[in-house]
Amino acid sequence: MDRKYLVGAALAVGAVMLVPGVAAAVGRAARPVVRAAFRTGTVACAEFRKAGAEVYENMEDLAAELRADMQRAEADEAAAAAADLKQDGRA
Repeated sequence: MDRKYLVGAALAVGAVMLVPGVAAAVGRAARPVVRAAFRTGTVACAEFRKAGAEVYENMEDLAAELRADMQRAEADEAAAAAADLKQDGRA
């Protein structure tokens, strides 16, 4: 058997034995970073929801104003038509 083969096999077995310990250590070390990333994402999501709700409310207000303007214009047209009919009836 070749010596390089034995050294490679020994390194592979050692690496496989160390992987769970290394993975756990990396997981423990990375946990604060992952938590901070999730916290940032959660805060950003809440802010985007708040901004979206404000935009939606502003659009609802604008739509209500436009509906009121349209109703006012229709009422003015109806009043003008009634005035024209009155004038035509007197003439």
